[in-house]
Amino acid sequence: MIVNLFDLEKKFPENISEAIAGYYGSGARDEVTLKRNRSVFNEYELLPKLLRNVSTIDTSCTILDLKINFPILIAPMAMQSMAHPDGELATSKASKVSNTIMTLATSSNKSIEEVSPHNDKLFFQLYFAKDRKITEDMLQRCYDEKYKAIVFTADAPRLGTRERDEKNSFKMPDHLTLGNFKGTSFEKFDDYEGSSMNMHSEHLFDPTLTFEIISWIKEKSKLPVLVKGILRPDDAVNCFKNGANGLIISNHGGRQLDTAVPTLKQILPIREAVGNDKLIIVDGGIRRGTDVLKCLALGADAVQLGRPILWGLGYDGQKGVELVLNLLHKELIESMVLTGCKNLKEIDSDLITKC
Repeated sequence: MIVNLFDLEKKFPENISEAIAGYYGSGARDEVTLKRNRSVFNEYELLPKLLRNVSTIDTSCTILDLKINFPILIAPMAMQSMAHPDGELATSKASKVSNTIMTLATSSNKSIEEVSPHNDKLFFQLYFAKDRKITEDMLQRCYDEKYKAIVFTADAPRLGTRERDEKNSFKMPDHLTLGNFKGTSFEKFDDYEGSSMNMHSEHLFDPTLTFEIISWIKEKSKLPVLVKGILRPDDAVNCFKNGANGLIISNHGGRQLDTAVPTLKQILPIREAVGNDKLIIVDGGIRRGTDVLKCLALGADAVQLGRPILWGLGYDGQKGVELVLNLLHKELIESMVLTGCKNLKEIDSDLITKC
């Protein structure tokens, strides 16, 4: 019986290889940040407000003029067809049914054009290629397919080493391709000692980028740009100075720099640095409705969900992803009722205390 997201996590490895399970689940090096992203939520306790009228709960919100049912977005995750043959198509359809926003990954198995017909609330996550023609082409395709924003991943000038992938010699299965790179040398992974992801990123990622690239992306895409991977308040301020439309506080799910700070701890200092009118989204370790509530109370406008989406996808394709979103939404509603909040605006910092 599936009661919560952890039940899906336990079932996930049953129908996939050890290497694929390791790829999806691994963090960088000793996986300290991977674990801390989750454990840090228990360092914050809730102070519920009582005797409020919570007979009706409204979890709806607006992100970049898109009205959605709840502040839980789907984070970009690569190669989803390794979890289920329908991959990103199933995730996109589930996102539409649930009326939330999905971000399609650069390294998706299904292409920009394949996914777009199934959802009218799509963002596109951009890894900036050394060959700017590749990047420009992707941005134009997103505009043509009516994607709503670009999510520029800034924390990957190179790939962090995931030792589980190295030990498992991880490689995308031969029958799959990267849909956004059709006809290029990046469509498939070559054989490589260790993890093929490292080889791939060495040839693709551009380590020369600075804050000025944000305005370039906006100009070429003609779309709003969110910068993903921000952990420092000064970096957050610089992103907005250079034209960012929003930020995603993220440490890449603990997959880049190990011992990097857990994301929950950075919401409040970044919110204080940029002010109340800027869009802030956060990801990393979110598994419970109370986790969502804590993120919002500290100053986030919404959260992004990563690995649990894959667990749901592996469990039952589109329906499994819908199940994940529904479980977390129900938990958020329960948490709001029990803390005396009838809408998202009533979730504020006096609901939580640091242990």
